[in-house]
Amino acid sequence: MCRLDLPLFLKIAGFLGCLLVTLSACTVFGGISDEATTTPVPTSSISGLQVVSSQACQVAQQGMIRVHDPQGDLISWSPITDTVAYIASTSNSSWNVGDLNLLSAPLFNTPDRVATQAAGELTWSPDGTSIAYLGLRLSDNLYTIGLAYPDGRTLIDLFPGEAARTDGYASQKAILEWVDTSRLRVLTSCGADCMQSLDFAIPTGQSSPSGSTTQRAADLWAVHTNLPVDIPIDLSGLAGQLNWSPNESRIAYIDKDGYVWIINEGLSTLYPLDIGQYATATETDWSFDNQFLAVHVDQNLKIFSFECP
Repeated sequence: MCRLDLPLFLKIAGFLGCLLVTLSACTVFGGISDEATTTPVPTSSISGLQVVSSQACQVAQQGMIRVHDPQGDLISWSPITDTVAYIASTSNSSWNVGDLNLLSAPLFNTPDRVATQAAGELTWSPDGTSIAYLGLRLSDNLYTIGLAYPDGRTLIDLFPGEAARTDGYASQKAILEWVDTSRLRVLTSCGADCMQSLDFAIPTGQSSPSGSTTQRAADLWAVHTNLPVDIPIDLSGLAGQLNWSPNESRIAYIDKDGYVWIINEGLSTLYPLDIGQYATATETDWSFDNQFLAVHVDQNLKIFSFECP
């Protein structure tokens, strides 16, 4: 029978105990356990608001185009149904131009392509029957404005052929607003640092100038958000993007680091959306019924629900 020196035995026992503690945080294959890789929760320094656990869940994700600079709204919900329009990447390229796709509740899992060569500025008509969008025709490298129809009607190009060449360059254009369901107001370049507003009659495509020419604004292709008439003082100075839900019960806030927070001002609480530890959000858009939030995160569309199981 072998005798074991007591001090040596204690040293071995201590080593084995330390080894067991170390291995408890690892898998048998040497990988770190789930508990060790939990995504860190971002912190918020907004005074007067308490950070609480998330009350939203992700229900869908789809690939989107990447852009160097803003190109207007790349995601947009229908004003009457839980259908979201977004610009998806294509098999040929993921940069700047893509397919105009639709996703609909409840599953949001089958994209419906309604247009190609879309670049941004997605704007639904008030009755939800058509979508105006900024297009970039790859055949002649000219910007145009298109109309797409969820019901499958033929696309309309408001600047067909050479009509799109409004200056000596790419002929930039932007969408100002739907005046009503039959009239769309757009901006088109008219030379160096010159923009002209045009009113288009839909569906005839007839246009007429509206007002005098102006200089190109720095925020020509900025993302649109929903803001109340009076922004609360404690939120007015935040560095980032604030976007109120239609009923103003929640606020989607993209902070300066690209994290997304949901603020419930009535309860003085906020919580982060799980968009990924190293992800960066650039745009949010609420569904008309306040139930869903679409978020543009890097090269993805993420849809969150506020009616989680």
